[in-house]
Amino acid sequence: MSRIQSPPAVKFFLAAFGQDSKLLDAAVKRLTQGFSEASLGPVDVQSRDFPFDETKYYSKEMGEGLVKRYLSWTNLLTPDKLVPLKLLAMDLEHSFSESQARRVNLDPGYIFAGGLVLSTGKFSGHRLYLGEGLWGELTLHYHHGNFRSFAWTYLDYQKPEVLEVLRLIRDTYFHQLTQMPASPRQPLQG
Repeated sequence: MSRIQSPPAVKFFLAAFGQDSKLLDAAVKRLTQGFSEASLGPVDVQSRDFPFDETKYYSKEMGEGLVKRYLSWTNLLTPDKLVPLKLLAMDLEHSFSESQARRVNLDPGYIFAGGLVLSTGKFSGHRLYLGEGLWGELTLHYHHGNFRSFAWTYLDYQKPEVLEVLRLIRDTYFHQLTQMPASPRQPLQG
């Protein structure tokens, strides 16, 4: 018989892009503080800024010469925190906008033992509803020591240099798990 169990802790990360690295810095800082730095903790892994040129989808709104970075935070949280984090990210995108055009794009997700999940406000047949008008997508699956893509995986998440950063975040996550005190899995109350 199935029993309801508490979800395992996951490692939240952010993919942030725009034209201006300083603006990305400010957006990440506001997201971290707005969600409660005590909750997310400080940034523990951050990539360099990669050229984000795999798609022209954002060019009309955000311009050319976009750069994208990936980062994670120290604290491990439960997966249900993805919804409020994505809602805050969407609010911040709006607050940084000029003339109804975004200048930053903030895409939070999380890494867990089996892969990488992204959040989105856009429905597609392979996405699962999370609540509050948001959907979750298993973007990468982790199998036999590597992240594996799907037909729907964004091209930038398939680049070797990005996968290297995501593996570093995953390795950091597993190191943290080994440092956590063991606790028995308890049924959820309520």
